[in-house]
Parts: sequence; C-alpha cells; structure tokens
Amino acid sequence: MTVSAVLAMMMCACGARGTTLRIVSYNIDCADQGSDNNITGPAHSLPIVVQAIGLHHLGANAQPVDMMSCEELNSTTLANFVAQLNNIYGAGTYAYDPTADPNTGGGPDGLIYRTNTVQVVSARALKTGQTVLLQSNGTYTAAHSPGGGVNGVTRAPMVYQLRPVGYGSNADFYLYVSHARSTSDDSVGDARYAEAQEVRSDAKYKLPAGAHVLYAGDWNLFSGSGENAYKCLTGQTTSDGIDWNDGSAIWANTNQTQACDPMSKTSPPTTVTWANAAGDNATYLYGDSTASLTSRIDIQLPNALMFAAYNGQGGTQLAPDTSDPFDTSSFPSAQYPYAFETFGNNGSTARSSAVNTTGNHSLDDLASTVPDAATVYADIRLTGSGSTFTGSDHYPIVGDYNVVSAPVVTPAAPLLTAQGFGADGSFQFQLSSATNTGFGIEASTDLATWTSIGSGTTDVSGWLFFEDTNAAGFPFRFYRAYWPLP
Repeated sequence: MTVSAVLAMMMCACGARGTTLRIVSYNIDCADQGSDNNITGPAHSLPIVVQAIGLHHLGANAQPVDMMSCEELNSTTLANFVAQLNNIYGAGTYAYDPTADPNTGGGPDGLIYRTNTVQVVSARALKTGQTVLLQSNGTYTAAHSPGGGVNGVTRAPMVYQLRPVGYGSNADFYLYVSHARSTSDDSVGDARYAEAQEVRSDAKYKLPAGAHVLYAGDWNLFSGSGENAYKCLTGQTTSDGIDWNDGSAIWANTNQTQACDPMSKTSPPTTVTWANAAGDNATYLYGDSTASLTSRIDIQLPNALMFAAYNGQGGTQLAPDTSDPFDTSSFPSAQYPYAFETFGNNGSTARSSAVNTTGNHSLDDLASTVPDAATVYADIRLTGSGSTFTGSDHYPIVGDYNVVSAPVVTPAAPLLTAQGFGADGSFQFQLSSATNTGFGIEASTDLATWTSIGSGTTDVSGWLFFEDTNAAGFPFRFYRAYWPLP
C-alpha cells in the first residue's frame, strides 16, 4: 500500500470588509392583541414598517434591517414575520432564532436576523422570580426591593450572543431582550428593578471581560429616568442607596457592563433625564404610544465598549452621526452624535399626538420611496384590535452599529509533513501554521473527490498532529488541510 501526503491546503479569506449593522428593538403588540394580523393581514403593516426602516437615513446611511429584537409575540409570530420579510427581500434573506422563551404573560421575546450579515452564536433565557441577582460564586440571591415587592422578574429576559458574518469572536456582542413588568408592578417599580439587577449581574459574571453589551426591549419605564431599573442599568445610585457603577464595591469585578444612553446628545454619552410628563419638553425621546405620544418606555442601551469615545480597541460600536442631509429643519433627533433614533419620531410631533398627524417630518426622506412616508406613518400607528388590528402601540427604536474590529486574519498556509505509518497501518502527519487555529482535514484517492476525515486546532506552537486510522483500507491516499472551519 502506498499513502501519499499531498502537502496541499485550501483556504478562504472570508474576512468581511467595513460592516454596518442596523439593529431594531420593537414591541410589535401581537400577544396583546392575540393576533398576527399586523403581519399577515392585507395591509402587512409591520413588514412594511421594517422595509421602510431599511430605506430611511440615519445620518447619511440607509440600509436594510440586519437584526430585530421583538416583544409580545404569539407562537406563530416570528415564523409569520420572517415569511413576509422574505416575500419582500427574497427567500432565505431573514431567519429567526428558535430558542424558546418561557414567557407566558404578555407573550415571549424573540429575534429576527438577516442571514448574510448576522449569525446567532448562542441564546438562552434568564431566570424568573425574586431570586435573580447573580453572585460571583455562581449562586443567586434575592433582588433588592426597596418597595417591598416580592414577585420579581415575571417574564424571562433573553440573551443572545451575536457575531457579524465574516468576523471572528472579537466582533461578538451580546443582546439582552426584556419585556419588564407593566402597570401591575408596585409604585416604585420593584419588578422592573429586579430585572435590571438580573441582566446587569448576568453580564458581570457570565459574559467575558470586554464583552460588548446591548440592553434592549420594552422596559415600561413609566416614571422615566427616575426608575430604579434605568438607574441600575446605567450604573447610577438607586433609591435604596446602592451604587450600581461598574467600579462599585457591590461587584466582584470591574467589567464594563453599565449602559450609556445614546439619546444623551453628548459624546461620550452619559444618561438622560425625563419624566414622561409635559415638563419634559423632549418628545423626541418618546416611543409610546403611536396613537398618543406620551412616554419613553422602550430602550436600546449599549455599554461603554460599544462607543468609540470610550473604547479605542474596536468591536461592534454605535456609528457616529456627523451629517444629517435629510433633516433640513434640524429637529432634535438629528442633533444626536450617534446614528440612533426612535423611528417615526424626530421631535416634530407634539406630545399626545399620533404618529400620522400633520407636521410629522421624521420620515421626509421617504417622500418618494415605495413605501412612502404617508403609508409608513399609517402602518406604524396602532389601529383596530384583535384579528383586525394593524401597526403597534410602540415605535421601533433603531441604531446603526459599525464593526470596527479587524476581520478574521488569514493564517499562514499550513505545511503538512509526513510522520510515517503506525504499527496498525494508520498514517500520521503533522500540520504547522498559526497558533490556536482550527483546520479541517480532507482525504482523496484521485485528487478530484475529497472527503472530510476530521479536524483539529493547532497548539500554542502552531502544531497539529493528525492520524488517519483508516489509511490501511486504501491502496494510496492524498491529504489536504483547509481553513476556515464551517
């Protein structure tokens, strides 16, 4: 028997170029209405809204939605939504993550993503109840509850590890999706506060140091920035005197998990003060409701590492907004230093007004598109109920995020060196290349048809030892290595 080691390799330089991801957070109201009619009905109102988000300019950029977290879902909602989006963009363009969210009251949360730009690395649901504050030793204690509330987290938050397609783990980011307790919470919002403690502590002790973190969803922040939940998420001191800053003694590490508010209009970003009251004089913050604009209860809050102003090492970061050529009136949302806004509300809509009221100029760049601004305003607004409803009572929250880390680095071409036969007829060879890099191994008898026979990862010296235990069954055999692994 002759076994030939073809010192061959196959490599694909799959690193992505400069990438921007458009990320949306949206309470789509299906569970509340007990229907997906705003998706599957004749108007297809929400798929049209998502299409319009892709046509709309944040600063000077317009692009299709890459990822959307959703709240208030029925069991059929994600599949229906993806089907409608793929009718617009083509089969297979969008998919949804199938990880089950155990929520019942108010419907589960979920994630839709564009398959050629985002991959879901992992997904999991967090705990419910009062004992949700994770400790550094892996145990849980009861969440702090200054109002005496004991119900804690009622709807399990989801956390997704996400990776831009074509990039390595250095571009990963983590998305927490919440639908915090609504009016059934106590007067100081203990249940919402418990949920904020849960996601902050999970990020502290379950995510790697240096993790890029995004807290999103419908947090029902009825009391505005005074809510303990908002203060906990953004590292402030809450009403019970606890300092939730990343450097506080309450934490066992200084990992950067506290959020910054991109609506603060500052660079670096800090926090915002609002009360969901007429005195705010800041309706551009609001995302609820589409029929009567009165409050900001939905959020999308990145941690400091997702801002270049705080982190010069790259990763997935909120894009800057340096020019607003489509906002001729300089409405407040155009004054953010970041490509971020409440879609359909740029501050030109008066408090207590509907999204489709005369004078809303937030979508002026869609005047001549298909769909056009008038159609989109009508589709954003909640109308009807149950099996005939369209729109949602919430506005979508939209941000553009640049992937500024380096693409996957192509390793040095691997060298295969024959090591000879074992006593049992197995054939052994050694691969040398970059350290800690995974390679696949293929074999062939004719150099035309190749079969995968295994894989491995080089050690800290760049060596990988491989043994073909089936070599004795072939009169001769060729080998090659390939990268990257699927």
